[in-house]
Amino acid sequence: MSKKIEIGLLIVFVCLIVAISGCVSFDSVKVVVNHTGSWNGTITDSSGTRSIEGTGDETIDLGMYTGSLKAVVQKKDPESDELIVSIIRGDKTVVTTNTEDSSLDYAIASIYLA
Repeated sequence: MSKKIEIGLLIVFVCLIVAISGCVSFDSVKVVVNHTGSWNGTITDSSGTRSIEGTGDETIDLGMYTGSLKAVVQKKDPESDELIVSIIRGDKTVVTTNTEDSSLDYAIASIYLA
């Protein structure tokens, strides 16, 4: 009888792991900034707001993340080329925004990752 209980518990445990892995993403989340010039901004997530800055293209790896995520990036030189901000999970771009078709010098990418 105890072998049947052990096998039953093992099956329940495996089903639980499969169910959890289907609900939770184990892919890394990244904020990618593409711009030829200098830029600065903020990333806001459940841990708070942090400042970011750089020149040229940069990828900021946030690790595994779920919840609300917002990246605001602005050009330091408004006359410079297009600025693109993307949020990527694993190998899939989940949101992207740019300054190409606007008179704005900043781009905002915001999403809730489940």
